[in-house]
This record gives sequence, C-alpha cells and structure tokens, in this order.
Amino acid sequence: MPAPARTPPDPRLPLHARLRDDLARRLAAGEWPPDTALPSEAALAAAYGVAVNTLRRAFEQLAREGLVERRQGRGTFVRRPALRGSMLRFFRQAEREGGAGIVPESRILARAVAPLPAWAARGLGVAPGLRGLRLDRVRRWAGSPLLVEEIWLRLPDFARLTKRSPESFGALLYPLYESECARAVARVEDEITVGRADAALAQRLGIVTGEPVVEVSRVAFTADGVAIEARRAWGRADRFRYRATAT
Repeated sequence: MPAPARTPPDPRLPLHARLRDDLARRLAAGEWPPDTALPSEAALAAAYGVAVNTLRRAFEQLAREGLVERRQGRGTFVRRPALRGSMLRFFRQAEREGGAGIVPESRILARAVAPLPAWAARGLGVAPGLRGLRLDRVRRWAGSPLLVEEIWLRLPDFARLTKRSPESFGALLYPLYESECARAVARVEDEITVGRADAALAQRLGIVTGEPVVEVSRVAFTADGVAIEARRAWGRADRFRYRATAT
C-alpha cells in the first residue's frame, strides 16, 4: 500500500486525532468505497509510521462517528451513510396512515449556475458571490405539493451535474452526489423556523398568501467536515410534525 498523503499536522491535536482527520479526508475523497474493507490496522499503522494502538484509537473514533464499522473477525469496513435524514420526516403524509405506501414524487424545476446568495455562502463556508449550482425542487405526495426546496451546491465539486437534464436527477439526490461526483454526505445540520408564505411560495405550495409555513435550513457535510450543500425547504405548517426521544 503506498504511503498516505499527509495533511499538515496540527500540534494542538493528539496523534490519534490527527490520524482520524486524515483517514476521514481519505474516506470523503472516496479512496475506499462504501462497504469495502479498509487495510488492516497493522498495514495502516506501518504506512503512517505509528503504533498499532494509536491507529486503533483513530479507528475507534471513526466508528463512534458512524463512518466505519468494525466487523468481528473480518476487519473494519467503510460504512455507507444511512441517508435517513430526509426533510420529509418533518411533515405528515396522511396517506401513510392508510398503508398506501405512496412514494413521494420529486421534480427539479430549474437548474442554473449563479452567484451564491449570502445564506448559502455562509453555510458552505465560502465568500458570497462565488458561483454555485442552484437546484429548485418540488416534492409532492399523492399529487399535492408538500415541500419546495432551493438547493445550492459547491463548484467545481458538482460540475458534472450542470450538464445533467433536470428530469434525470431522480427522487434521491445524495446517492446521485456520490455516484456522479464522488461526494458522499456523512451528516447534516438542520434548523427549523416558522414564517409566512409570500405569493410565489403560496402558489407553489397550493396555499393562500400569508399562510404559515415551516422553513428547514440544512447544511450537508462530507466525512471530513467539508460543507458541500446548503438548502432551504418550505412546507405547509399544517403538515408539520416533530418527534424527539430523550433519555
């Protein structure tokens, strides 16, 4: 196995934490695809020039974060993101109660390369005015609008999607990010606020101007902590739900 590319060491961090950061960077870059085994602890420790116990501590931290999975007697495997963080979980789909099992429809309404608005640039951690890829999407349940989304992606990371036809994006974006652009979403941060629909938003959601809407702001990150997507979604307040369990 070739010697790993080294990131500049941060003397403020212990060695195992620096190893964790470099391994996370390599995972985010797709060096080891999901569901494949990582090199053995001994092999990686030798490549990095560290003790096996130090490398093992880095693996343990990655496992706690859900980035890798230790399989007894088989080794350590790259864990595929569960992708259970759909924004639809915040909104009630009444059809579920009847057991109809309807799959939500997703449609990209528009795709454009444009300067990032201030909120998207802030979420992505870049300067406002840099160009990004904008996707406008609507999600429907049983034919009724449920969510309207404005999505901004980093460029040039997602340059391949600028040539993709809107109708070919499909219902799930995160698997597409991974397969087309080698950018896997490892975690998301969501923030929920409440406002009122302007005329344009009301028309898209099929409600009256001024009715309350729920806004979910999201930033999606790769395994090494790079923000690659900033998103705002608006849904009808009368369909909003939130459930949390605390121990």
